[in-house]
Amino acid sequence: MLWLNAKDISKCVNEKSLIDSIKHGFQSLDTDSTEPKRIKADLSSVHHAPKDAHAMILVPGAVPGIPAYTVKVHAKYPNNPSVGVPAIQGVIQLFDSKTGKLLAVLDSPLVTGHRTAAAGAVAVDALAKENATTVAIIGAGFQGEMQFRYLQHVRNINMVNVYDTTESVAIEYVRRRKQEGITCNAFSSVEEAVRGADIIICATWSKEPIIFSHMVKLGVHITTLGPDTAGKVEVAEDVILNSTFVCDHRQMAFTMGALNTFNWDEHHQSVSTLTDVLNGRVNGRVSSDEITVYGAVGLPFQDLAAAWDIYNTATSLGIGQWLA
Repeated sequence: MLWLNAKDISKCVNEKSLIDSIKHGFQSLDTDSTEPKRIKADLSSVHHAPKDAHAMILVPGAVPGIPAYTVKVHAKYPNNPSVGVPAIQGVIQLFDSKTGKLLAVLDSPLVTGHRTAAAGAVAVDALAKENATTVAIIGAGFQGEMQFRYLQHVRNINMVNVYDTTESVAIEYVRRRKQEGITCNAFSSVEEAVRGADIIICATWSKEPIIFSHMVKLGVHITTLGPDTAGKVEVAEDVILNSTFVCDHRQMAFTMGALNTFNWDEHHQSVSTLTDVLNGRVNGRVSSDEITVYGAVGLPFQDLAAAWDIYNTATSLGIGQWLA
């Protein structure tokens, strides 16, 4: 079995290749017939565990053409008491689908960050205006960093607005962007940050809407990543009702994703997936004034697409630690 830690994974990730792999996964996977499982367990009763911590299992990670599958076991600590430690902790287990043999175990936080950002880039490329140049990052943590990193592969961004509930985090985000030669400014409110933006990326823990129609301009694209469990929401219902809304999985969008707080049962069949858009079954953006919203929960196949690419690179380069 190959063990790959965060440093190993960093050496093996090819961002452009991963975007292509995630796109292929969306195109080849029937997300309605394949039943991804997200099994959540509250950790509040566990000795020393914070009240807001919970464990999650994502299974099965499967993509047609890849002879393997993944099982991800991780925990989310929204306010991790360990300084500098990601809110997500856990592992992704990669198995040979023919024999069931455990091929590798990968440190989960970095892989999850990369695959989520790659999926975000696929959605932006499919839905945002071609001439989008300004992005607002709402939530300047790890995922806000990764989303911008991958966004640059699909759009020429020259202006970044950022907001975070912790001012020092936003200021540090600005410092990193300026070191890269990118114009970046921190704002004291969400409304100020999103004003005039062509693309808005939300990566927060919010349980109340933070993006409303009066804040955004026509033609904007919004990616909302925060709602991945019931009770979380970032984009208000009025925005979604007046937009072209696309999700990664239709049923999950209602049970734990961007639509989970709305009474939208009657609209269920009208909601399109990114798979629908990429395969030409439905239109994505059709006009420059259209507002588009991508609501992502995060699907297990993305773990496999990333883990498989990383595993093959690691074995070819001799990276990682082999364990008996």
